[in-house]
Amino acid sequence: MIDRLNLDPSLYPTDLESLKSVFDQLCQEGHIQPGSPEAENVASDLVRLFQNGLSDETSLLVAARARLQDLRRAG
Repeated sequence: MIDRLNLDPSLYPTDLESLKSVFDQLCQEGHIQPGSPEAENVASDLVRLFQNGLSDETSLLVAARARLQDLRRAG
């Protein structure tokens, strides 16, 4: 993957494919309906994590799962 820290904050097609793959997996695992407010929160978290340097799908998935679990426990 490209070194994201040296580039502009744009998302490239391959980035979007990775994010969508992780998003789809999280929605399936968490029984989250795409288009729901919870799915929108998941998508926002994924983009934020990605823009903060987590560009590897596995790292994104692990971090987003933890975040989702924290939100579900708190809510």
